[in-house]
Amino acid sequence: MKKAIIAIMTVLLTAVAVNAQTIKIPNTNVSFQFPTGGWKYLQTTKVNENATVYLYSWSSTYVVDSTGDTVIPFMRIYVRKNYSGTVFDMAYERFGTQPFQSLDEYPFRDGLGYWGAYANEEDGKDYLFRMVYLKDRSNMLEIRLETTRDNYDEFDDKFQEILKTVTISKSSK
Repeated sequence: MKKAIIAIMTVLLTAVAVNAQTIKIPNTNVSFQFPTGGWKYLQTTKVNENATVYLYSWSSTYVVDSTGDTVIPFMRIYVRKNYSGTVFDMAYERFGTQPFQSLDEYPFRDGLGYWGAYANEEDGKDYLFRMVYLKDRSNMLEIRLETTRDNYDEFDDKFQEILKTVTISKSSK
């Protein structure tokens, strides 16, 4: 009986460990986990010589909003290398290209966090997100987790769980 319980516990702990695999953001000392599972890597886009975007999406279940449209909650990681400004400079710069309504602003590690909202004129939907800015050496990172307002309550705990796992390793490259 004890051997069976130990075997079951080992399988369960292994499943949890696999589910919470640490993901290192390329060319940075920053890593995170998807502790709830259900997320998948979609693509990497090189914006220019100094900026790269990594995109992940929720894929565990179909998400449908109040109008019956399928929604894809996502995590976008914007990495800007060779950035000499502060997290506040980056937040201001990014706000200029992607304006939003700040619902809350808070310190996040040595950076800055936002809970925000915006209305998308193209699809007529309202969106809510959690977003943080971090600086790792000369790299600036924006990590944003987003979905529609209709589905936000279902995902906010997942978003916050992911953000809690964000770490910057102090090792140098």
